[in-house]
Amino acid sequence: MTYLPDVNVTGLRHNWRTAQQALWFKLLLFFLLWLLSPGHSALAAPIDTAVFTDAMPGKYIAYFQEDNQRLSIEQALRHFASDNVKHGTSNAISLGIGTAPVWLRFSVSHTQEAAALYRLSVETPWLDHIDTWLVSKGNVIKQIRGGDAMPYQQRPMQYRFYAFEHAFEHGITEVYIRVESLGPMAIPVRLSRIDKAIQRDISAGYQYGVLWGIMSALALYNLVLFVFIRQKEYGLYACYLIGFVLNSLSYTGHIHTVITADFGPYFQDWTDITLMLTYSVAGLHFARFLLNTRSYAPTLDNIVKKVTLIIPAGMLLSFIFDQLVFAVVLVFMLNSGFVVLFIAMGVSALRAKKPFAVIFLLSSVTAAICITVSTLAVAGVLIPYNDYTFKAIEVGMAFEAILLAVILARQFRMAKLDKIIAESYARTDSLTGLNNRRGFYQITEPMWMTTLRENRDVSVVLLDIDAFKRINDSYGHACGDEVLLQVAQCIKATAREGDVPARWGGEEFIIFLPETTQSQALIQAERIRKALQNIQITTERFTITLTASLGVAGSEHGITEGRAIADITLEQLVNFADIALYSAKNSGKNRVCAVHDS
Repeated sequence: MTYLPDVNVTGLRHNWRTAQQALWFKLLLFFLLWLLSPGHSALAAPIDTAVFTDAMPGKYIAYFQEDNQRLSIEQALRHFASDNVKHGTSNAISLGIGTAPVWLRFSVSHTQEAAALYRLSVETPWLDHIDTWLVSKGNVIKQIRGGDAMPYQQRPMQYRFYAFEHAFEHGITEVYIRVESLGPMAIPVRLSRIDKAIQRDISAGYQYGVLWGIMSALALYNLVLFVFIRQKEYGLYACYLIGFVLNSLSYTGHIHTVITADFGPYFQDWTDITLMLTYSVAGLHFARFLLNTRSYAPTLDNIVKKVTLIIPAGMLLSFIFDQLVFAVVLVFMLNSGFVVLFIAMGVSALRAKKPFAVIFLLSSVTAAICITVSTLAVAGVLIPYNDYTFKAIEVGMAFEAILLAVILARQFRMAKLDKIIAESYARTDSLTGLNNRRGFYQITEPMWMTTLRENRDVSVVLLDIDAFKRINDSYGHACGDEVLLQVAQCIKATAREGDVPARWGGEEFIIFLPETTQSQALIQAERIRKALQNIQITTERFTITLTASLGVAGSEHGITEGRAIADITLEQLVNFADIALYSAKNSGKNRVCAVHDS
């Protein structure tokens, strides 16, 4: 048997683990340094036109910002040669608000003999000054100036963005771009083959058309509702959507292809932020009125009101003193506050168990996420700028607009139902469920007019419960109410289809009988009288039987009381029935009398 010497196995394992961890740390550190190195080859590689047909070359871009003085193209070339530059890490360069002018550089490699026609664009329309130099073999072959400070007709292309077209020759062309702007420095450079650029324009047109069409239709529909029903939430919702559509038209550059920018260098900047302010303020007040926050969250309601007063006032002062950067910061603060306050109002409504609170909160959270994504992307904070992050606000707003429209539609339906119910209560006797006097006239007046127009017969029956006062006095009002209820049910059970019964007041009831002669009405009244005789109201101590007296008035062949039915009013016919009822009461009760019997 062979014996091995003692070995410290635990120590060996520990040393091996330590060495392994150190190796992984060195590899990770090397990888990070390789990624962050300014000379990273993927970042410095030229764009190959053979494979690059339509994209944003942000990761191919090197850039630096000027210090205190404007650089010439020659100075910029020397600065780039020093390699004291940064490199893009996403599809677009986004540097925030009120930053120094920036120089960008990338190169385009074209290996084919035939020239390739491309469009270069910077797809944020609010940038004030954009200058591009194309350099080949150390020589500037083209300089293109633009930006929203330049009148629309003088721009390199009659287009909503800064853009120009260029035929890249065989070899490498260096592209240098200088951007200067007081607004958000979001610089999404796009290089597209001409056919791809045209396809993108058509696709974007359809996308924006659908979005703006939906929101404009919702806005106009609710504006019409506001005009007719005068409820503030409908008008504010319309203003909210119209404001957003106009803002979207502005910050995507569409509105400025119609309204020229030749009103000063920062016309578009002020237009953009003013429209952002408008829809945000309208949206916050819309939410206040929709959720009625004043009734259950007065503190939050006051905060919303103050925010929508203070920030616009600050922007007005900024405009007066020409402080665009401060105004932009304020409007971005309002956008952030808009998100927070919308969610806060939704949560408060949910806690207060308000109708539609869940739908409102869902729409608010969705819109908040999308607005936050777009705002941070444009501001150059945390989120990279690209097509998806820029358009997130539009997707979120469209989703929110549809959900809010659902809330308003359901609210409108509930208001209509409430109105119907209120009107029903206004014309219905609460005890018996029959029409009251007002309801009786609302229903019978058009029927009466039809009777007169077509010269048809009509009758009215008035019914009075015999000894009702004695029943109330002897057995109590609860028993009296039960008597009224039983009589009403009996009248409804014996009434014919088309007859209109109602409680006339106290212990009196009335029945309108269209297409009925007085003789036919007498027969119907007798049926009711006999049915009432069979009613017995039994309690533990007593049993009550009922009788009633009935008066009938009507026409025979269009004549009543010697007069044509067309010559009297419904009220007069009811008075005739009342006279007949008085006769029945004075003749011993529990009987039916017609008007001529009196």
